[in-house]
Amino acid sequence: MPNCLVLNGHPLSPSFSGAAADRYAKTLETKGITVRRLELADMNVPEMTTRKPGGSEMAGDVLAFWEAMVWANHVVIVHPLWWGSMPAKLKALFDIGLQSGKAYRYQDGRPLPLGLLAGRSARLIVTSDTPNWFMASFYGNAHFRTVTNQILKFVGLKPVQITHLSVMRGSTPAQRDKLLARTAADAAADAARMRARPRVPLAS
Repeated sequence: MPNCLVLNGHPLSPSFSGAAADRYAKTLETKGITVRRLELADMNVPEMTTRKPGGSEMAGDVLAFWEAMVWANHVVIVHPLWWGSMPAKLKALFDIGLQSGKAYRYQDGRPLPLGLLAGRSARLIVTSDTPNWFMASFYGNAHFRTVTNQILKFVGLKPVQITHLSVMRGSTPAQRDKLLARTAADAAADAARMRARPRVPLAS
């Protein structure tokens, strides 16, 4: 059966991002999908004071993240929207864990890289206080486009589906239950796509 990495990218616990990650993962498990969970709040992500060259050795939680990316058929990133972007600790994990030569590779004479994680799909689940209409009309869904095109598709993951869970601020328990139900519905749809999609090995 397919494998799925579910990364809760909230640096604090407990959180609604964690609840959404739980609901997504549990829904997949009921569909026979093998799930591996990572909690950013429990991970040690070293501060990166300088950009490391491709091929640098990974260790600890960063290595566990990379190995889970390679293992997965489908990758799910759940995080809150902070200052129009992801939490700094999650960005640091991507900076260190998605290395040139491992996650992507430039080819001679070509301006765009080869994504070495091709054959895997992804879903980005973002919790925020910003309404969907405001995110689209005033911000142009900038964060969604950045993560989709400049991180996930950049390393070869596609298609990338988006789930925007809002508005969190002032939401009632009933409203949050509806957001979790939507997360479960998206998970069920992803499970069906995973079962229909063949596994592709890591590119060389």
